[in-house]
Amino acid sequence: MAGSAKPVDPRLTKDAILRTALRIVDAHGIDGLSMRKLAAELGVNPMSLYHHVANKAAVVNGITRLVTDGARDIAVGPGRWPDQLRQLAYAFRALSLAHPHLMRHAFTGDDFIQRRGPMWQALCDVLRTAGLPEAEVEQTGAVLTVLVGGLLLTEVNGTMRRLIGADAADDAGFALAVDLLINGIATRVSRTDMI
Repeated sequence: MAGSAKPVDPRLTKDAILRTALRIVDAHGIDGLSMRKLAAELGVNPMSLYHHVANKAAVVNGITRLVTDGARDIAVGPGRWPDQLRQLAYAFRALSLAHPHLMRHAFTGDDFIQRRGPMWQALCDVLRTAGLPEAEVEQTGAVLTVLVGGLLLTEVNGTMRRLIGADAADDAGFALAVDLLINGIATRVSRTDMI
């Protein structure tokens, strides 16, 4: 009978699918997520998911955006630029540590830096406040994001702890790295002031 397709369950939304998928990924990693497992968690037929998402890759992309959209709440407070940059780095770290399985996956992709996002805009504003020439702001922001992202990847996969070998290795290593980045920017700014 034509036109007799089953109606979509109104309780099943893309948001509910993504939030459930994020819970699965947080608990079991990306490999622990399947469309069947997701459907079982939601109590629906796996085929009903495809009314809202195309496939597992779309789900993973959706939960990555869901998490990075959480960065919209990140705002830089008043203060000196080194304190603002430190605040941004620690906010990025908190986001990463809240979802280590997802971030481990996201950091391996080529699009984890979202130039239109609030964290990117705040970073560029801080770099301008630091006194970097406008021509260097975006390139420096990209390099800093990649360096901090790589550092966070070593933290979520345990490399930093293994290399430093201390109980507080992640905290100490991250603090040292952020200080080194801030010192590097300060040096760069002072060199451009001399030119």
